[in-house]
Amino acid sequence: MPRIPWLLVLLLVPGVAPALEIRDASHLWLDDTTLLARLDLHMNLPEVLVDALENGVILGFRLEAQAEPDRMLPGRPLVRAENRVQLRYYPLNRHYLVTSRDGERMELRPTLGDALEQSARRLGRIRLEDVPEALREAPDDYRLNARLSLDYTALPLPLQLDAGLRGELTARQEWYGWSLD
Repeated sequence: MPRIPWLLVLLLVPGVAPALEIRDASHLWLDDTTLLARLDLHMNLPEVLVDALENGVILGFRLEAQAEPDRMLPGRPLVRAENRVQLRYYPLNRHYLVTSRDGERMELRPTLGDALEQSARRLGRIRLEDVPEALREAPDDYRLNARLSLDYTALPLPLQLDAGLRGELTARQEWYGWSLD
């Protein structure tokens, strides 16, 4: 019986789709000091989080964005911003509630897919305010970076320690960057 090289086996096995992912990004200047980053986010929850959500656990998601000099080594960000949303399930009416960080915007969604899509839309528009003039004048010298993550500190301790959950989500929290030009 012929032996199949391990590398070939790894290439043939389908990969796991990232649970939280930034697929694309762009930006738009709203005025001289305000930049709007628009991100195409994909959110998919591992089964352990779907079960937790249906059992009363509130999930929190965070999108961080920052503008920094475009260098090989990361520098100190010039400006930073953050969006947060919470996702909760109400079993009596079988709806999911998406709440913004300040609690002012709340929307009920009938399915988990709809709720995750709404969360991605809400997180995916982030305003960076008080942007220095140097960034506007020489955009080639700077880049924007963004990172999407689950707020682990808001989870119950057993979920925080779940190795499978950590492997699904924390391994994919790299910064996604794009040029300002």
